[in-house]
Amino acid sequence: MNLKKLLFISSISFLTMGLLFANGSSEESDSKDMNEGPVTISYYTWDDGCHQALIDEFNKTHTDIQVDGHILASADYETKLTTLLSGRADIDAFMEKRQSDVFSQYENGYLEPLDSYIEATGSKNQAVENFKSAVTIDDGIYQLPWRGGAYFTYFNKNVFEKAGIPTPDTYVENGEWTWEKFEEVSKAIHAADSSLIGSSIYMWGSQAFFKAGQEGDSIVTADGKIDNIENVVDILEMRKRLEDEGAMWNLIDMKVTKTHYSKQFYDGNLGMLLIGEWFPGQMVTGAADGLYDFDFEDWGITRLPCDREPYYTVGLPTSNCITSYSKKKQAAFEFINWMSGPEGSAIAAKYGVLPAASSEAAKQEIAKNLPDEKSVEYFLENRNNNTANFSPYATRVETEFAKLQEDYLLGNLTTDEFRTEFIDSLEEIIRTTY
Repeated sequence: MNLKKLLFISSISFLTMGLLFANGSSEESDSKDMNEGPVTISYYTWDDGCHQALIDEFNKTHTDIQVDGHILASADYETKLTTLLSGRADIDAFMEKRQSDVFSQYENGYLEPLDSYIEATGSKNQAVENFKSAVTIDDGIYQLPWRGGAYFTYFNKNVFEKAGIPTPDTYVENGEWTWEKFEEVSKAIHAADSSLIGSSIYMWGSQAFFKAGQEGDSIVTADGKIDNIENVVDILEMRKRLEDEGAMWNLIDMKVTKTHYSKQFYDGNLGMLLIGEWFPGQMVTGAADGLYDFDFEDWGITRLPCDREPYYTVGLPTSNCITSYSKKKQAAFEFINWMSGPEGSAIAAKYGVLPAASSEAAKQEIAKNLPDEKSVEYFLENRNNNTANFSPYATRVETEFAKLQEDYLLGNLTTDEFRTEFIDSLEEIIRTTY
């Protein structure tokens, strides 16, 4: 064999080997002979104890599929995941941290539609049914929720007793727990004792979208049209009135001092905190670490204030996706479907997490982490769930709103000026996105 021919054959062999190594385990597939061992899927998430526990339990209870978990730092998870997906890294499935990222991932062709996989199970996925609008793009399902999304009113019973005011669940039972009543109660707590703060809505821009979400406003629709913003304006005006009276925790102060909402509640002089479904886990941890000096039974949970009937809360679930280029899509689906089902929900509940669809076992676990039976009832009730600002424009909308919100609360903008500048910024976002 001449030298040129030998070099050519060697080059082809080397190139072939290089492609095999570059693709890693791409030759493996769902049809792999199980006698050769389990199918191993590559799964990405961030550093949360519950996530690792879910992976460990699945691996312990399954012999045909194993999950190779890649745990990234939470702080830069979104950035790293975007880089990995754009390079088509070896990822079969991943957890979505910033839910609005799903739109750009869909546009870039990274996501596998899941409708056929769900249909093949022969039954509906209840987690999907509970949060269908949050996992559907162009009539296709692209995510399976495992953690539920809902906001609640968390309240300190001692503060209400000191102020001589009924707790918020009383107003819920009487059909009176509206945003107007929330403002009234916040003011009454502070008026009864100036050392008490009536309420806190945290500094994230999305926190001003509660009422908009409940009323079904999108801020910007998925097809790039400005929706009603008056419910956003209403909550912002309410916040300013409450802050001016000292009845609500000042947003600028909490940003400057970097005071976390958990510390606000732990301090024991805050009447009400409007925050998400993860907070009971923080209360359990806070009690174990001695971070507050009131009893665990001295706080409670009830509905978010709401002006419409039937009741709506807001919040996005935390979900899992499968990559469109995965060679092990069925195995990846088996894992994320298990996570959103009864077994996964029971494990999540042990960590104080509200599952997207609760099983009886999950409900029993959650009850151990809540202060009383009423709180369990409100935490686990069947509820309608909307969310505002869930579109391809969402991240930029929240960022621009947060800047204008600060100007408004500092008195640099009137309500009309805020409204005009917010609409102008939305129009610019729509023009310059995609």
